[in-house]
Amino acid sequence: MVEQNSLYRTLECRPDNYQGWYNQGNILRSHNNLLDALFCYEKALEYYPNDYFSWYYHGKVLEELGRYNQAIKSFQEACAIEKDNYWAWYSASYILQEKIGHHKEAIPFLLVALKNNPSDYWATYRLGKAYFYQKKYLKALDFFQQALKIRPNDYWCYYRCGQCRQKLNQLDLAKINYQKSLQIKPKDYWSIASLITVAESQGLFYEVVELNKNISNIDSICSDIEQKISLAHFITGINNREN
Repeated sequence: MVEQNSLYRTLECRPDNYQGWYNQGNILRSHNNLLDALFCYEKALEYYPNDYFSWYYHGKVLEELGRYNQAIKSFQEACAIEKDNYWAWYSASYILQEKIGHHKEAIPFLLVALKNNPSDYWATYRLGKAYFYQKKYLKALDFFQQALKIRPNDYWCYYRCGQCRQKLNQLDLAKINYQKSLQIKPKDYWSIASLITVAESQGLFYEVVELNKNISNIDSICSDIEQKISLAHFITGINNREN
């Protein structure tokens, strides 16, 4: 909690009830006055400790302040109060996954978020991402495919499906997914690089040479892909475009 001595500064008014502190917290938060907003939400919680929205916005302010572990605790309080509310579950999972990199710990929160909002793209996609980083590629693939039903032309879902297929050694299917992500986002370096990696692993060196022509910015080529391209040119006897 915020210490009174450091933050009990002169505000426009000092409410004497829950609603007044909560409303003032919202106003201060909207003006990016985060520390004072945090103090107001804490005062509101003194009046009404089981208020979902005070805990939720308390967590959002802490998140914006970069105090991620405290934010998660606030979201957990909100989750305990309203178990069927999507946002607190999702917000906790977002911090765990994107800010802290704890993909495994994010999964239980994402599963509840998806249960509470079954057609939600983000919870579905992030579950796929979480399982991918747990090396559970079939589960990840299933969630990415479900996400594609919600957003049929989503670049990231096709790209992630390609990654899963590649990890599962389903190389031809991986290529189809990468080609689709490239179709959605033409000249995308990562789709081309992934297609080069798959083609090289299949011994399709002429294909690697052709794919290399699609890379618009040669300065963006990472060393691993550059080596694969050089090998393909050496094996096929085709001069690299840089020569």
